[in-house]
Amino acid sequence: MQPHLNWLGIQTLTLLLWVSSAPMLLAQVNFQEKLKDFPYWSNLCNLQADAGAYEDALKSCEGAIALEREDAGIWADYSGVLLNLKKYPDAIAAAEKSLQLNPKTSLAITYQCMAFYGLQRYEEALDTCTLALKVDGNWGRFSPALAWRQRGILLSHRTEYEQAIIAFDRTLLLEPKDSLTLAYRCQALVQLQRNEAAIDSCDQALAGNGKWGDKTAAFAWINRGLAHRQLQQWVKAIADYDQALAIEPANALAWAAEGVIFENLARFNESLTSYDRALQINPKFSLAQAGRCTMLNQLEQYKEALAACDQAIQGDGNWQDKFPAQAWNQRAKALTGLGKYEEALASANRAVGMALNYTEAWSDRSAILWYLQQYEAALDSTQRAIQLNPNYAKAWLNRGIIFKAMGQTQDSLQAYDEALRLDPIDSEAWVNRAIVLLELGELNTALTSIDNGLQLNPTSFLGWYNKGVILVKLRRYEEALITYEQAAKIKPNDANVFTGFGLALFFLKRYPEAITALQAALKLDPTLSLAQEALKTATERQTPQN
Repeated sequence: MQPHLNWLGIQTLTLLLWVSSAPMLLAQVNFQEKLKDFPYWSNLCNLQADAGAYEDALKSCEGAIALEREDAGIWADYSGVLLNLKKYPDAIAAAEKSLQLNPKTSLAITYQCMAFYGLQRYEEALDTCTLALKVDGNWGRFSPALAWRQRGILLSHRTEYEQAIIAFDRTLLLEPKDSLTLAYRCQALVQLQRNEAAIDSCDQALAGNGKWGDKTAAFAWINRGLAHRQLQQWVKAIADYDQALAIEPANALAWAAEGVIFENLARFNESLTSYDRALQINPKFSLAQAGRCTMLNQLEQYKEALAACDQAIQGDGNWQDKFPAQAWNQRAKALTGLGKYEEALASANRAVGMALNYTEAWSDRSAILWYLQQYEAALDSTQRAIQLNPNYAKAWLNRGIIFKAMGQTQDSLQAYDEALRLDPIDSEAWVNRAIVLLELGELNTALTSIDNGLQLNPTSFLGWYNKGVILVKLRRYEEALITYEQAAKIKPNDANVFTGFGLALFFLKRYPEAITALQAALKLDPTLSLAQEALKTATERQTPQN
């Protein structure tokens, strides 16, 4: 049965339907009005741009332009939106339209400057920003701070860091707590190695207005980390990069920067992990590939190191504070580790050819020439390194090794002494010095030198082996046996160690054990004349056992 609606009910229902539909009709009326309201679309464009909704802002700006095509301000705003969308040619064209309508629209000129920068047309960009400040006309919702900051960025790009800082300071007079400007200022100060001032600027950036433009606070943390790194404040630098990565976990630069710090701390596996994380984000990152090559060389994984260096050289060219010559030098080290000395020398020559003042490369090149037995050329290469940096201990160490190979023991000893004066904790220098002292017959001094080296590096095979040789010379045979045992733990199948065992046992008149050791040595290397002679004598002297 249908309910009965009386006349009053019908009237009430009609009224309710009308009331419910009235707001919709009103909204339609307001919408029609807004379609013709230029200020509405212009303001909406700016609000959406401020909120980062650039695609929506683009439509709103176009709506405003459709209503007022002769308004210079809306064309400038439109250029700014296109700029944020990285549509640089369109941004330049929109700014040009604004300037046709009002040549003193400084905001439009500044947007052109920023678009030229985005297109890597740096000279045009700098000229345009200078013009914007010279005109100093209509800045719309902004101020000359926008052009001053961009000018500072451009000057930094040209490595004119002092002038860049002046531009950033002018920006800060207008916007004293602008985070982005303070962070860029920090970056410029880092490049000038004014690290304390840089840290202060980065701290101000992090405490500033929180306006980072197209960046985040990670930008300030990374630059702060670089300043701490240059001050060799490694723990603080790591903490800074950790802060950056907490904000931007996919920041390849921060991962690579941590890799550099771990590298300086000789924490090679951690460094390699950081470089690998950077390369997961950007496989063509030249800096990270070069760092990975360096760490793989340290870990004696030369084949993988060579591949990484090749990828660095063929990468994106982003080297930060490193440079391509470092990749060529590390490539030479990898090839040296693989025994490919001629190829290594070619890479080393490339490294020093690209960077004539590259101290480390000249020194490393000398080691390759030593392997090739080109001793005079090797000495010349160490001399180039020492001329560049008289305090570079590694060059003095290499010089000692080369003089030793040439039989110039006194010159070799002097070079090692200089290396240790500059770097007293270089275990390799202490061990090599001991070998020269052994040849000079200064056995006790040699023993002290080699003990210094082993204290610094207890895993040095050459250290333990040569200590054994010295102890045999000193007739301390029981101690020599213990020392050779340490060497054997590092290289269990080394023929020279078995020979050393055999000689110590021979002098202790433990002939059967000596014979066993010497036979093991000759099994590993039948050409060892010392083992052959000792075995013959031990066999002759062996007393039949009861």
